[in-house]
Amino acid sequence: MMFEEKKLDIWSESYWNQIKRNIGILSENEQEILRNKEVAILGVGGLGGPLSEQLVRIGCENLLIYDNDIFTSSNLNRQICTKEDLNKTKISVTEKLLKKINPEVHIRKFSKLDELNISKILENTSIVALTLDDPLRSIIIARECKKRNIPIIESFGIPYLWSWWFTRGSIDYENCYDFKTKNLKIQEIRKYEKDLLDIKRTILLKLLQFPGLIDIYNRKLKSMDGMLSGKLPFVTFAPISRLTASYIAFDIIFSGILKIKKMNLAPNILGYDYFRMKEIKFRIK
Repeated sequence: MMFEEKKLDIWSESYWNQIKRNIGILSENEQEILRNKEVAILGVGGLGGPLSEQLVRIGCENLLIYDNDIFTSSNLNRQICTKEDLNKTKISVTEKLLKKINPEVHIRKFSKLDELNISKILENTSIVALTLDDPLRSIIIARECKKRNIPIIESFGIPYLWSWWFTRGSIDYENCYDFKTKNLKIQEIRKYEKDLLDIKRTILLKLLQFPGLIDIYNRKLKSMDGMLSGKLPFVTFAPISRLTASYIAFDIIFSGILKIKKMNLAPNILGYDYFRMKEIKFRIK
């Protein structure tokens, strides 16, 4: 049987011209499913920014984006900004870029997220990509997603291709990281700034279970110690961020939306170490 291109009647010519080279990897019906599903990208920095761009390029037309930050010069090494974008809000710059790719994309954007509005924010969302460097809001998001049975995909900008999902079938988000917040209300967590710094450190210590990570980050002596102490921000750069964002995008499409690929559930790690060019497979403890 000969391959035949088949534009769906509901698609505009502009949309069809954009996505027709997807067909083959995706069927027309699968493309339509992707077009309609709302994906929430919570944090549009090093991972979330490139992720949002990729999802719009492959034809997603319903995105929710959240970020409360502005672009600074330190973001130029990995995020979707230029010098012209410095001091502008990340959500406004991101929205402008996405609309240039596809003017038909529907974007719900938020610069405020807390326990009072999280339910409203996620009311139409099918999947959450958790790409925030903000432990308090990550906990708020994880609790609401658990309540609503919305799957969360997460990864970090480290030199390994991997992602994991938090669902009702996986370990709980707070338990996965051994946070001491499980029985605390959000208002109680918010009171203790030191506890939030400890949470960031706890996440980083979990990531140190990736084989060889300390050696990679200590090519500059003691940089890992600096990150653990909070004196250094998390170290990453464009190739790592873009590769990880691509991996998340692939998993959102084929695991989260189309359910063709099996979800890798937290706390299991299944991925690829591209420094050593080998598979990694273990369970975070």
